[in-house]
Amino acid sequence: MLRPDHLFPHDLTNQHHQDLSRNVEELQEYGLPLSRRASSSRSLVRQVSVASSFHGDKVEDLQAEHICAILKTDPHRGLSEDKAQERLKKDGPNQLTQEPRLGLFMLFLLQLTSFIIILLIIAAIASIVVNATNEGSRDEVLSYTTGMAIFVLVILNAGIAAYTENAAGNALDALAKLSQPEVSVMRGGEVVSIPTVDVVRGDIILLETGDVVPADLRLITAADLKVDEKALTGEPDDVSKNTKIKEQTKLTPENMVFSGCPVANGKCKGVVVATGMETRIGEIAEMMASEDKESGGCACLPSSAENKTPLQENIGSLGARIGVLAILICGVVFLIGLLIKTKDPEYPDNPSWIYMILIAVTLAVAAIP
Repeated sequence: MLRPDHLFPHDLTNQHHQDLSRNVEELQEYGLPLSRRASSSRSLVRQVSVASSFHGDKVEDLQAEHICAILKTDPHRGLSEDKAQERLKKDGPNQLTQEPRLGLFMLFLLQLTSFIIILLIIAAIASIVVNATNEGSRDEVLSYTTGMAIFVLVILNAGIAAYTENAAGNALDALAKLSQPEVSVMRGGEVVSIPTVDVVRGDIILLETGDVVPADLRLITAADLKVDEKALTGEPDDVSKNTKIKEQTKLTPENMVFSGCPVANGKCKGVVVATGMETRIGEIAEMMASEDKESGGCACLPSSAENKTPLQENIGSLGARIGVLAILICGVVFLIGLLIKTKDPEYPDNPSWIYMILIAVTLAVAAIP
């Protein structure tokens, strides 16, 4: 996103100073309110502004030469290496901010905080406590097998889940380190390949079929260009792009391409207007991350809810509903057993409530998925 502190108004050349000074002053007054998370990818895209406005004029409404002048770059030669390094130091690498990964032990603890697991732990504790207070069976080791078996299964399940999740994270990290994506960029009049993370605002990027857009670009030239924007908008069809300035009728401007979108056809040249978290995909990621933090949860442990797939969330919700239903049924069975004074056939002298608690715990363990 073009931001006031990115434009270096004090560096403007004399040639463009008169034409741009008024626009730069107007640019310093812009604001970007973000609403709460939208219910679909389309509304998310519409909520995030592509760039700052000039009293209603956005980046896609400006001529590419005008944008190059604002960013102090030459559309034919690009930035100098010194200027690019200066901006890289100021703005940081062109990558999305990632939350630190959780360790294996923390992942294990998080597995124990799910609703179903907590129910099983409570059932195991209840089984052990009831048998410990039962005079007829407190000295028998076999009477504690149900509670101990539940504990073993819970710990084993949590350990396997934590190990699998940690191994998946390690594999993704290793894969990311194996190949460093590069992009063709013009630096000082020469076309060079640089790491994508080193791309800065004002860089002139050259893309062709098969490349992935490294940052948000305003197109300077485009030839039969089509871009796959399903990761950004959810649209299944490739989107045609050109350099024309026209009223926006689609989800994204036709004269811009956005970070993370593959080039499906054609080639183009564009000037970088936003990198890293300032890109459109970065704005959406930041908005979602802030919503996840506001969603609450256990304050004593970090949350990994944002890493769950829709299938995992639906399974967790279904398991919680089954667990609640199982508790209600066990409660009804317990009350009926008390009313009819059901006794333990092996220990008929024990109170009825002790035997019914064991029955209820057994039913709960059997019913909980």
